[in-house]
Amino acid sequence: MNMNEIRPLTQQDVLEALDLLRPWATRRTPKVRVGNDYDGGYVLPAIALQCDVVLSIGVGHDVSFDHVMAERGARILQFDHTVQGPPTPHANFIFDKKGWASETIGDFVSFAEMVRRMDALQPKRALLKFDVEGAEYEALPTVADADLKRFDVIACELHDLGKLAEPAFHARFRQTMEKMLVSHVPVHLHANNYAGVVLVEGVPMPSVIELSFLRRDLDSFPCRSNEPIPGPLDRPNHPGRADIVMNPF
Repeated sequence: MNMNEIRPLTQQDVLEALDLLRPWATRRTPKVRVGNDYDGGYVLPAIALQCDVVLSIGVGHDVSFDHVMAERGARILQFDHTVQGPPTPHANFIFDKKGWASETIGDFVSFAEMVRRMDALQPKRALLKFDVEGAEYEALPTVADADLKRFDVIACELHDLGKLAEPAFHARFRQTMEKMLVSHVPVHLHANNYAGVVLVEGVPMPSVIELSFLRRDLDSFPCRSNEPIPGPLDRPNHPGRADIVMNPF
């Protein structure tokens, strides 16, 4: 869609965008949960546990995911310009008080620069995790396909889905998803219940979702997943609220 598109979006446009998120089943790869039993934990392909380097963009105030991976021996390259450092230290954490942007300037670094620094750690298998409060839509479309393909697994949060009927946001969302779908396949989806649900052109929409991807060459994907959303490994991000049910999708 042209970024300058002014045609009002329809329910069908919203549903077609959502279809890009729908998880696929895998033939060989089970899932595991890594991190907290609430906000900060992710469900992702078990091959993630074999990763020896994690590029973690957006540290915030919870590093339970990073800590689990670090305890397994992975080195964690962390970027976040909004905090002074990780809330708890670990010998395998390498923190830089920089944010993620389309180019390296000031307090921000590009994905290419992050990958260059990651290469200094000589990863055998790499994992990408990002939670950047909506900045993903500006940064991800500029990432080189070859750089994204370096990662076996991607775990992320996608924000602001309540804006999917707004043409400019809709276009950025599709660009972001289409960028990731070049090399990776979504295999798990969970709605973050902190942000709640809104109606977008009549479609109930969680404002924030957690999504996990597996690189296409690491498994085969015979059909759309028929697992419930939330699934057996999911937990409410806010433990005091009911989880958000997304079936039928």
